[in-house]
Amino acid sequence: MRTLEVIPIRTIQKINQLGCQTYLPHYPHLWYEGGVEWYLNKCFNDRQLELDLANPLLSYYAIGWEGHEVGLLKLVRNKAPFGLNPDTSLYLEKIYFLKEFTGLGLGQKTMNWVFEQAQNSAIKTVWLMAMDTSHKAISSYEKAGFQQMGTTRLDDEEFQRMKPEFRGMVILKKDLF
Repeated sequence: MRTLEVIPIRTIQKINQLGCQTYLPHYPHLWYEGGVEWYLNKCFNDRQLELDLANPLLSYYAIGWEGHEVGLLKLVRNKAPFGLNPDTSLYLEKIYFLKEFTGLGLGQKTMNWVFEQAQNSAIKTVWLMAMDTSHKAISSYEKAGFQQMGTTRLDDEEFQRMKPEFRGMVILKKDLF
């Protein structure tokens, strides 16, 4: 039987390794030259990951499938957009998979795991952001029960390294209760 495993990660090296391996093959086209390296360093540098690992509201997980680490998941509690109650909201900040493990339904399985964990923690809403040009991802999130609740853009100064046509974001949420 094929089983999904979602395992907490507590080491900087493992988060950095999985983060870079799962992000880089999918998203280099979003960035101007040097931008993807900047983004990976921003998210996965040692100092940032030290801060993340010290934050009790933030968790990283390795997504395992058939004995292999195939994805990275980052969840943030007590953060919410548009008037949602932060105390009962969970932000699904990152869900990345190795390219060869996309299209196998692992995203849906991981989402179901997130929903189960959230409900067990009295979380009422899970939310995330997706690029507005990622129609396949948005469709997948909607299939999992998410609804669009707003939009935003990554137009602050640091995201000038990202091509403008990819800065639009859709904010989606799923109410669990």
